[in-house]
Amino acid sequence: MQKNPMNDCRYCSVVSKANGEDPLGSAECYDYWFVFEVPRPWDDSLWDYPPLKHLMKLSTKLILQRGIIIKVVMIAPDKEYSTPEQTRIIYYYRPKGMFAEFEKQEYLLPNLEQVISLLDTILFSPRQLHQFNPYYQETKHIRDIIVCTHTQVDLACGRFGTPIYQKLRKDYAPTSNGKLRVWQSSHFSGHQFAPTLIDLPTGSLWGHLEFDTLDSLIWHNGNLQDLRPYYRGWSGWEKWLQIAEGEIWLRENWQWLNYDKQGWIIDVGGIGIKKFLFAILKLIPAKRARLICDRLCKGASWVKVSIKFASPNGSVSGQYTATVEENGEVITALDSAPSKYDQLHLQPVKQYRVTGLKRKSNK
Repeated sequence: MQKNPMNDCRYCSVVSKANGEDPLGSAECYDYWFVFEVPRPWDDSLWDYPPLKHLMKLSTKLILQRGIIIKVVMIAPDKEYSTPEQTRIIYYYRPKGMFAEFEKQEYLLPNLEQVISLLDTILFSPRQLHQFNPYYQETKHIRDIIVCTHTQVDLACGRFGTPIYQKLRKDYAPTSNGKLRVWQSSHFSGHQFAPTLIDLPTGSLWGHLEFDTLDSLIWHNGNLQDLRPYYRGWSGWEKWLQIAEGEIWLRENWQWLNYDKQGWIIDVGGIGIKKFLFAILKLIPAKRARLICDRLCKGASWVKVSIKFASPNGSVSGQYTATVEENGEVITALDSAPSKYDQLHLQPVKQYRVTGLKRKSNK
């Protein structure tokens, strides 16, 4: 039997990229992002970090009672950005209705007790946030680029993420006139797409990055077709809408990033009797019902979506409809091998395509 050359590869992202796995649709959907400064090294004790443990205890309650999904990311302190003996927390949250970016609040706090108190206030008593005004930082004008370099979770993130972080931190942040910060972070999903980054406040995720993609990604110029293979999707909504949105973006060009957007799944196939439940739940406006709908659609073979959009001044608005459907499989690896003597665990993953994309303009 001929030896599979991929078995000699240690890094999951090398296999994923070589086999043509499309990153689009892999950006998980969140309502709140909580970004904490935590000093390195990030070993197993990172998961005992008190604010992280506190949020993890609350996460199930937030999903079940309020339909809120949170994401926690740790960032390493930076000599230029950070303040000794203080902990930074950056909080991004989904606005109501149509939106283009997550809203942002940032605080510098003197101790972890205050951090946990702030978290509880954000989640359960937001009207009391004025108590934390002395710690508030006005950074809404600053864009945060967060690059995963968390080797302890997966070797590919350290191996490929670190050079991308260093390039962005050295050559891009200093030339932004204070409008861009670059951080190295803990794992935020998607080892096989390393090097991978989050662009906030837009909430866009990118993967399989190369140095020659960075100019377009950071400065929002160039040919979007060239960037499309690196786009993981917009975390403002779930997989099926992400895939459709990626194709719409190619049509609308860079101004699409500034458009307020809202999307829905309007029909689904390949889920059997669950489709009856989906038809009922999609009529219920509660966010928890929508979460259940999204879960019902995870195993679908096709989904029809509708995406409404409007420019900031309202001069351009309209609606797209499209069908996202299965389009074969590729072989990938979700994790890197612990050493060069270990084999990767290879597995097939479904790929998708967008068909029937139609645009209806209101203006």
